[in-house]
Amino acid sequence: MSAVRWGVLTTARIAQDRFLPAMHKARNATASAISSPNGRAAEVAARFGIPAAYSSHEELLADPAIEAVYLPFPNGLHAEWIIAAAEAGKDILCEKPLVGSLEDYARVVEACQRNGVSLMEAFMYRFHPQHQKVREFIDAGRIGQLVSMHARFHFVMDRSPGEVRLQTGLEGGAVNDVGCYAVDIMNMVMGRSPASVYAKGTSPIDPVETTVAAILDYDGVIGTLDCGFEGPRTNTFQIIGTKGHITLDNAFDPIPGDPARVTVSLRDGSTEVFDVIEDPFRLEIERFSVWARSAGQEVVHQELTEQNLAVRLAIHESLAAGLPRNVEPVHAVEHHLLQEQ
Repeated sequence: MSAVRWGVLTTARIAQDRFLPAMHKARNATASAISSPNGRAAEVAARFGIPAAYSSHEELLADPAIEAVYLPFPNGLHAEWIIAAAEAGKDILCEKPLVGSLEDYARVVEACQRNGVSLMEAFMYRFHPQHQKVREFIDAGRIGQLVSMHARFHFVMDRSPGEVRLQTGLEGGAVNDVGCYAVDIMNMVMGRSPASVYAKGTSPIDPVETTVAAILDYDGVIGTLDCGFEGPRTNTFQIIGTKGHITLDNAFDPIPGDPARVTVSLRDGSTEVFDVIEDPFRLEIERFSVWARSAGQEVVHQELTEQNLAVRLAIHESLAAGLPRNVEPVHAVEHHLLQEQ
């Protein structure tokens, strides 16, 4: 099978630092075009050996050679460009979080269904083999019945002028930028969203929350998350069971070439350590390229996407109210919204 021809909309830092280097290693994908209205597309194209550079995203979407696109826009622009890409008939890998509202979710799903294209929220960490190993340990009963889960994702943000992650109008804030990973991994482990959440946040100098902690109640299993832009870099995850616990030292953003360590500690005092090296961006690109060439269309990992949106909405409601909030399933609301259109 020939390589899937990808277009990259924008010269965003994540595209240059992680996505395009991973694309060079992918076995079934190639970067064929990049676009940016800021005049940098040609420079980035030359650096990565990309054949076509466009000065507008509309030009790239009109290129009939492009099969799939990667959208690393600021969060608040995701829905607009997902719909534009769907109308152009491109399969879409959009950076997390997919959208920030039920209305936008209904709109993008309808556009993708109507145009017969696939859509996936780009949580690249899901494809790292360390998480498959964790699933195997849990399913095999190695740590017994699950008791609690604890996810942390922090880094110190460079507050340069125009930083999009600090803008309310672009759906910035710690929950949407890093807390969404913590939500996603706990939903993935449990296979469902929590029944309720209770969140507290701070934003000393910014209009969005910059540090957040939350309790997620999975009806018998408690999850906690803390995330933000103020503290030293950490992205860890721990699952505690009745017979032991599993710890991931680099759960969400392992650097290619660096080991992601999985430690299993059991109640009898024994410990097993596994170092797993892989580039999750490469694996994500390869998997989505297979979906792009499939006969059908789908929202890939739709259940996880809907669960993540439902929990983030509840967390933001809890932050605003200072009270616990129930998590309402997204799919029922989304279907209702689609019927009204």
